[in-house]
Amino acid sequence: MISHPVEGAVIALQQRALVTSDAYQLDRIDRALDELLRNPSDEFTPAEYRVRSAMGHAYETLERRKAITPCRALEEAHTERGVPDQGYPVVEFREWLRTEPGISQAHRVVLQAIAQGEDAESLSNRQGLPVTRMRERISRARKSARQLWTASAGVA
Repeated sequence: MISHPVEGAVIALQQRALVTSDAYQLDRIDRALDELLRNPSDEFTPAEYRVRSAMGHAYETLERRKAITPCRALEEAHTERGVPDQGYPVVEFREWLRTEPGISQAHRVVLQAIAQGEDAESLSNRQGLPVTRMRERISRARKSARQLWTASAGVA
């Protein structure tokens, strides 16, 4: 059971946390809350003293941490740059193709098949069309998608 003074101190620290966006202060408040909740039944120490004491102990803990491990910018510590995922553009295009409302269903089917690795010959066999007609459909679908992609990339 949490005593009334501890409850008041916890509420005061939570209100402080709501108005700050400083990571250091949030860490300090978090450590102070931990300390308060380690002894939740103390009835004798008023809330304002508990807050001040807990925040002081949290400050000391964070200062000891700084002395042990000094902070450095991440850019200095890591000079090696990552390699972008080569498959990401394909995944991004497939998702765009799946969700783009401006692409007709016929063009969407053709483009999805092409994105999965099919070619004009296999598509023409599957749909029972001459290869030249299928190449024409692929060309029109690509042109339509290219225009929509350029328009959506220009807006974003």
